[in-house]
Amino acid sequence: MILTKNEVEIKLKDSREINPDDAFLVLQSMCFLANKDPEDNEIQQLLLRVLDRKEEFSPFIEVVNGLIRHFGLYPYLDTNTITVKDAIAREIHRPSLLANDDNNQNIEDEGFVFHRVQAEVFQYLMDGKNIILSAPTSFGKSALIDSLIESKKFDNIIIIVPTIALIDETRRRISGLKCDHKIITHASQELQSKNIFILTQERAIDFPDLPNFDIFILDEFYKLDPREDSERAMTLNHALYKLHKKSKQFYLLGPNIQNIPEGLPDRLQCKFIPTNYSTVVTELIRVGSNKDPFNDELLSLCNRIQGSTLIFCSSPNKARKITELLANHCTQIGEGLTDAADWVAENYHPDWTLVKGLRKGIGMHHGKIPRAIAHLCVKGFNEGKLPFLVCTSTLIEGVNTKAKNVIIFDNKIARKKYDFFTFNNIRGRSGRMFQHFIGRVYLFNDPPQEKLPLVEIPVFSQEENAEESLLIQLDKADITERSWNRIQKYYNQDTLDINVLRSNSGVSPDLQINLANYLIENKGELSVLAWNNIPEYDQLDYLCCLIWEYLIESKRFCEITSGHQLAFKINQLRRNKIKEIISNEITQEKEPDEAVENTLSFIRQWAQFHFPRLAMAVCRIQNAVAERLGVAQADYSFFCGQVESLFTDSALVALDEYGLPLPLAEKLENMLNSNGSLDTALKNLSILNFDKLSLTTFEKEMLNDVKKSI
Repeated sequence: MILTKNEVEIKLKDSREINPDDAFLVLQSMCFLANKDPEDNEIQQLLLRVLDRKEEFSPFIEVVNGLIRHFGLYPYLDTNTITVKDAIAREIHRPSLLANDDNNQNIEDEGFVFHRVQAEVFQYLMDGKNIILSAPTSFGKSALIDSLIESKKFDNIIIIVPTIALIDETRRRISGLKCDHKIITHASQELQSKNIFILTQERAIDFPDLPNFDIFILDEFYKLDPREDSERAMTLNHALYKLHKKSKQFYLLGPNIQNIPEGLPDRLQCKFIPTNYSTVVTELIRVGSNKDPFNDELLSLCNRIQGSTLIFCSSPNKARKITELLANHCTQIGEGLTDAADWVAENYHPDWTLVKGLRKGIGMHHGKIPRAIAHLCVKGFNEGKLPFLVCTSTLIEGVNTKAKNVIIFDNKIARKKYDFFTFNNIRGRSGRMFQHFIGRVYLFNDPPQEKLPLVEIPVFSQEENAEESLLIQLDKADITERSWNRIQKYYNQDTLDINVLRSNSGVSPDLQINLANYLIENKGELSVLAWNNIPEYDQLDYLCCLIWEYLIESKRFCEITSGHQLAFKINQLRRNKIKEIISNEITQEKEPDEAVENTLSFIRQWAQFHFPRLAMAVCRIQNAVAERLGVAQADYSFFCGQVESLFTDSALVALDEYGLPLPLAEKLENMLNSNGSLDTALKNLSILNFDKLSLTTFEKEMLNDVKKSI
């Protein structure tokens, strides 16, 4: 008797114990089906279910190992029971053998071996081929990067990641490898002979004098497509263009997509590898609706669910509400992070919902939480101290968690319904190799129609979705005739030199020219802009109003509604500490949550990104016009640097990316003695004796965590 795939699945899903006769029948049927269709992914999924119940199949472990070898899941081979044949198969999938590396001091110290498709991709990369890899979340794409680094084939490596949170995660992971590269995350750091740059696309574009690279790695390459976030996509395309010219080889990786544009592999001389190969099973479970105003169904689920659980919400506001609900009514809570909650309460505000969540074993992760605190939440979740982690889309962009379950409460990001691609990424967060063979995904809405995207890469296709701000960055030899017809007007006009337009990367050339024309027509206004170092308030206000009127295309942008408001907020930051700003916001009839998160959001979105970028664009335009008219020029670089570093030592602010929150870093300012040098701050931090400092136990724990990763 041979069971069908469906019958095998039913037996494996049955919670009752599987007796030896049924176990043998299941394995016999799977062997028959696997021989009939060796590439059947559904049989591989059934094998993963067997591994989830491995003890019940232990009398037939040789058969299980045979199926594991058949599907190339070599990391799952039981080294205590494998045959010589299986052992050889496992051994030849070690990275060092594939890389011809005799050095044993690498990630194999932890018993690491590739699965079949990993080994194939790694071999292509070691042979010098350019690769675009589209694979599920559980594929193990990061392990390929680690193995490339440890192969010692590449001296200078650059890794582009979509978020600063991913800079920290990638840096922490790589810092544990056995390699002699220096990790570079900021332009202020000095280079060595061997370097690994880990940067966002914005930092890569602004980084002065980048060297040539042996390999360029782009994580989450689907973000090259401009459909979701056109501004950042154009910046990423610019970074891709710049780094492609400076690198011998590239490796683009990301989640499952439908395809890339036809002809692109030939043009880029690369191999596109799409695969559904997965090392965990994802099980979808439809539950109630999120329309229930009291969220009884969610609370009931959280009270009975077992294992670490991510809860996906559409927005920070929704994440707060869910955290509040669970903190008040959920009985399934862990030990929590009481010391962390006390510290956050002291340094931000005691009534912030995050504080209540941390006390009850619930973490939060969204774009309005300081990076070091968000890292703390992920760390607590992965260590089992926070059974729940309530998050928004910020967590699906590559941050690794050890989630057994994912609850998808909302089917939107902000107000827009997500597509199947995004849904796929969210559900891919459930399950983890060696820990949770089966990841369970609980849905409060029906999944979207199954349709994966074709990822467009505008810098190479140069279709209509390639914006002029991107096209002017290209060398003339790389510009198509159609694109040249779109942008030649910028070369032919005499208001602003093309090099000025290019220097303001990501800013529409039309907006730049409009601002320049305004300044030419209003020559008397130039004197208000002709300042250096620190502006008077009226000068700052005028600058912000110009930014708002000429360089911002929306009447409401990142919670700011006018240039005057922007100037007020920047000036407020200049005069007050973050905690004082939060307190001032609350006195203006705002709830603590809104006051805390709006303040932190302004710092991240405006102070540390948009304002410095746009203010320097105005400065370059002003200088070009001033030179033409023979009047005084300006230099905003010092002030923009001050704003970006929150009017404190820039190295202290940079340490937030390493897991050290600014309030704690400021306590160590005299001991770190960095004077703006991140290298100096890291060096002094690494030798600092925390025991002699007047710090809380929790602060010392944070410092030790940072120290281990540098």
